Amino acid sequence: MLLHRLVPRVIPRVGKYIRPSWVLHFSTSSDADNLTHENRKVIITESGKNHIDSKYYPSISTVRQRLSASEKLRVKEFCKDFKDVVKFSDVDNNRSFENYLLEGKITSMRKSGKAMYFIDIIQDNCSVQIMATNKLMGMDPAAFNECHSFFKIGDYIAVRGYASRTKTGELTLKLNKPIEMLTPVLSKVPNRLEDRGLINNNRVLNYLVNPDSKNAIIVKSKVIQAIRNFLLDRDFLEVQTPILSGQGTGANATPFVTKFKGDPVHLRVAPELWLKKLVIGGFDRVFEIGSNFRNEGIDMTHNPEFSTCEFYQAYTSLDELMKMTEDMFGYVFAKLGVTNKFPVGNFPKYEFLPTIEQKTGIPITDLTLDGLVNYYKKMNLTIPPNPNPVKLLNNLSERYLESICSEHPNTPVFIYNQPEIMSPLAKSTTDAAGNRISSRFELFINAREMANAYEEENDPCKQLEKFKLQQQMKTAYNDQEMLIPDHNYVRAMEYGLPPTGGWGCGIDRLAMLIAGANRIEDVLTFGTLSSVLKN
Repeated sequence: MLLHRLVPRVIPRVGKYIRPSWVLHFSTSSDADNLTHENRKVIITESGKNHIDSKYYPSISTVRQRLSASEKLRVKEFCKDFKDVVKFSDVDNNRSFENYLLEGKITSMRKSGKAMYFIDIIQDNCSVQIMATNKLMGMDPAAFNECHSFFKIGDYIAVRGYASRTKTGELTLKLNKPIEMLTPVLSKVPNRLEDRGLINNNRVLNYLVNPDSKNAIIVKSKVIQAIRNFLLDRDFLEVQTPILSGQGTGANATPFVTKFKGDPVHLRVAPELWLKKLVIGGFDRVFEIGSNFRNEGIDMTHNPEFSTCEFYQAYTSLDELMKMTEDMFGYVFAKLGVTNKFPVGNFPKYEFLPTIEQKTGIPITDLTLDGLVNYYKKMNLTIPPNPNPVKLLNNLSERYLESICSEHPNTPVFIYNQPEIMSPLAKSTTDAAGNRISSRFELFINAREMANAYEEENDPCKQLEKFKLQQQMKTAYNDQEMLIPDHNYVRAMEYGLPPTGGWGCGIDRLAMLIAGANRIEDVLTFGTLSSVLKN
C-alpha cells in the first residue's frame, strides 16, 4: 500500500472555469448529444484548415502542462497502486492532496443525472472508471455539459483527478478538471463485424470491433519472445542476415525475383546458407528470427511472407537436436501456459522408410523415379502429374507418416532419417537396405510440420555433388522449387564447416497451434498477402 498516494476527502477549489477553445457552444444539451460522427468530422476538419496548430489534436506535452497533476501514471500503474485501498476516507485528512493524470481511450460513457458522467477508459489493455461531475469541478451544470457533451466513445483523452471508490467499491478517478481531448474519433465504429471478407480487408476495424482477434497476435509475440529467450539463455548469438541477395536460396522453394542495377536479386526463402557461413566464420551458436518469402500459393497454413526461427550450433548431432527441440517446445508451452494441452518430455519417433514399409507391408528398395513409380503401382496409388522422386516421396509421407499424428493428438511427433534426395543440405549415410538417408528429422503436431532439423553436410565436394543433382532434377522435371546451387557457399565451406546441427521452426504455425487458430491469417497482423494488397 502506497500511503503517500492515499487521498483525503478534502476537495480543492479549481478556480473559475474557462471554456477550452475546442469546446462548441450548443443551444441545448440534446443538441450536443445528437451530434453525429459525420457532423463532428466536418467541424473538426474545418477547424484544422483554419488553425496552424489543430485544437483537436494538441501536443500531449501541452495538455499535461495544462492539467498540472501531481503525478502522471499509466492506467495499469494507477490500478495496481490503489487496488488494496478500500476506504479512502480513512486517510489522514492532514496529508497533502494529490492529483493523478491518466490518459486513455473512451470505451463507454454513461450520463447520470443532469451533470455527471461515468466514463471507462482503456490503456495497455487495462481499464479504469472515471467520474466527471460539475460540483467537483466548480462549474455550473450548463458549462459542465457544454464542455463534456462533445466527447464520444473512441476518443483519446487526458484526465486529472483523485483516487476514490464508488458505493459499489469500484476504483474510480474523480475528476476535478475538465476532460482534455487528445485525439477525436471521426468515424463511428460498428458494434459487430462478422463478414470474413470485411475482416480481412480492414484489419484495423476488426481489432477495434473484435478485441479477441488480437489474442492470436499477442500469442505469436510471446512465442517469439520465448524462443528468443530460450536460445539466448544457451549462449546463442542473435544475428540478421541479408534478405536481398543473388540466386542462392537455401531451400526448395520458388523465390520472388527483382533486379538491382540490372542484375537479378532474390528475396530470401530461408536464411540457412548465410547462417552456416557465419558458423564457418567462427560463430559457433547463431540464430535468426525473421521473415522469409516464397512465391507460392496461399492456403490455410501458407502465405508468401512468413516468419521462422533458424539456429545453427557447431558440434551438434541429430540426437542432440531432438533433445533441444523437446526442451524448447516444453519451455515455450510452459511460458504460454499450455502444458495442459500439449505433452512435454520425450516425443514419439518414427523412422521414414521403415515406417512406410510397416504401414504398406512392402519394402522400398529403389528410390529412383522408376522404382518409386513401380512402388505406387504395387500399392494401387494414383501417380501425380509430372512426378519426380521428391514429389512421390512427399506424397508417401503425407499418406503414411503424417497421418500417424492423428494417433497422437496435440503431441509433437518426430519423423526422421528422410531419404537423401529430399534433403540436399543434410549429411547422409547408407542404411542397411542400401538406401541413402539423411541425418534429418521433421517435427509434426496434428499433421502439420512445425520444425525441420538436420546434421549439416560439411564436405564441400559432396555438397557440390548434391547441388548438381538438384540442378539436374530442376531441369529434367521442370521443378522450380528445387534448390538453386550456391557455389559461393561451397567455396566458403572449403575454409571448414565444423560438424553442425541446423534447426528451423515455422513461428506462424506454432502460434496458430497455441492460439487455437485455424487460419494462418489469424496470426498475421494484416492477414495474408491477398488481404495486404487490398488493405
